[in-house]
Amino acid sequence: MELDVVGRPWDLAKTLLNNANIRYNVSVTHPTKDFFPLDTDQYYVIRQRRLDDGTFDIRLAARLLKEVACNGLQD
Repeated sequence: MELDVVGRPWDLAKTLLNNANIRYNVSVTHPTKDFFPLDTDQYYVIRQRRLDDGTFDIRLAARLLKEVACNGLQD
């Protein structure tokens, strides 16, 4: 069974990949609009693809920060 790191925090995914001796390339995606604030300290794996040479191509995205409405409730 192949290692699946999609949906995991990048720190954990990186540890799992290194422990399994899997080479990887990383790229970070950003939203086209900056409407929602991002937590750039916490990235998550949103895509994983295995290349022909066995290297994993990993795509990361920052976590969206929670918004609080004017009435004090979370959206």
